[in-house]
Amino acid sequence: MYSTASASAVAAAEHRGADAPEGPAAGSAESFPEAESTTRQRVLQLVVEEGPISAAALGRELELTAAAVRRHLDAMTEQGILEVKNVTTARRGAGRPSRRYVVSERGQRSLGDDYLGLVKTALSLLESSGPPATEAPRTSSTRPDAPTVGSTQDAARGLAREYFAGFEQRWARQLNELDDLDARTDKLSQLFAEDGFAGFTRLVGRDNPLLAMQSTQLCQGHCPIREIAAAHPVFCEEETDMISRLLDVDVRRLSTQAAGAHVCTTHVPVGREKLAAEQRARAEASAEEELQISAEAGATNESRTATGGRRRIVISPRQQERLS
Repeated sequence: MYSTASASAVAAAEHRGADAPEGPAAGSAESFPEAESTTRQRVLQLVVEEGPISAAALGRELELTAAAVRRHLDAMTEQGILEVKNVTTARRGAGRPSRRYVVSERGQRSLGDDYLGLVKTALSLLESSGPPATEAPRTSSTRPDAPTVGSTQDAARGLAREYFAGFEQRWARQLNELDDLDARTDKLSQLFAEDGFAGFTRLVGRDNPLLAMQSTQLCQGHCPIREIAAAHPVFCEEETDMISRLLDVDVRRLSTQAAGAHVCTTHVPVGREKLAAEQRARAEASAEEELQISAEAGATNESRTATGGRRRIVISPRQQERLS
């Protein structure tokens, strides 16, 4: 489904492709009317969210003709913003592979990076860290200027934690107003989109009769720090931990752009949480019912105690004759 939530993350993609080849083949935004440029942004946004995706699927989603979609796809492919993946499906068998479009490395760069913010965070950490700690003893085989592996990993984790802390503090205030996990996940995807991560959600298993099998995939079509995250996976780990804290649920990372995927995907167990909530509600209702029964039983015992604990016995006339 096409979403406009992260349109701002791709609106400048064509303008940032200024280093593309000049001439008619370049297809720059300035050579097209405003409506044409807007349509191209919609095509790019959908490829960011749904790629790999075919031209036919793009046309259905955007209600455009095949010729109109291919014109934009060809222009962005020539610019290097998109690239083609040939996919052979079981339905096609051994026939001609289907052409699917994904955002290229250059296209990801055109969507914008956040290395300036990361550098500012790093400088801030350096300023607040004070004098350097005593280094561990080095062996004769260690180069004098080579940092230890532990210190590099610790520094990367500290930087990642500080980087995402800024997002978490701002986003938590808006998410605290929502109780429903589905609503929180959808809102978090919008917040990701507003900050340049091209966030969106996919609903999974909603037609499954087993409630626990329902889930939401929180997706990010763009990663502003993907190159650093590829070198230091702790950035992806810290981001996953942040998502878990913001949603107040255990999540699982399915894919990351840093590891080569086209979309960062996080599994949110919505159904499991809903099932647990229902079980808690039933348990609380049952406990309240037992408490009420106990209270009524206690009141009966109290009345018996007040009357000396005597019970009324009824006998028949024949039994009276025998007793006399």
